[in-house]
Amino acid sequence: MSGSAATEFTSVQSQYEVQVAGDLERNEAEQKRIRAEIDTLQGQLETLERDHALLLGVQRVFAEGARPGAVRGAKAAAKKSAKASPKGGTAGKQPSLAQLLGTLLAAHGEPRSAAEISAELAADHPRRNSNVNVVRNALELLVAKSQAHRSKQNNSVFYTHAGRDAAPASD
Repeated sequence: MSGSAATEFTSVQSQYEVQVAGDLERNEAEQKRIRAEIDTLQGQLETLERDHALLLGVQRVFAEGARPGAVRGAKAAAKKSAKASPKGGTAGKQPSLAQLLGTLLAAHGEPRSAAEISAELAADHPRRNSNVNVVRNALELLVAKSQAHRSKQNNSVFYTHAGRDAAPASD
């Protein structure tokens, strides 16, 4: 290679090196910005989920025709559970989600939706995963094991404990 070709090659290579270094910096800055945005959105989502559980609890109190003092009690319980850390270590052996759901179903005489059960689980066991989809899947496993019954009313699905005298509805 001639001296001018070698110089030109080195110049082009150094231009690419500068461009790649700049691209890497922009990429890292964009990753940092997006991570911060995800953290903010995750916080907002957790707040909305706690608010949702609170509202479901208040709605349940109204549906049961409770006194105004009971509404304050439901709000206080929801705030208390909202302050509890959703993540954390477990001390000792905890009952399985299926056992907890079976107990919750057995405690009520009427059919309950997955959202209602999820809200109650969140209030009673704030450290457990009470996501409605997780609860619904666990309830469906209980139905498959004949430990719970599923009934449909219009577009809603309700669950009852298998020990109750509720007759399972056909799907």
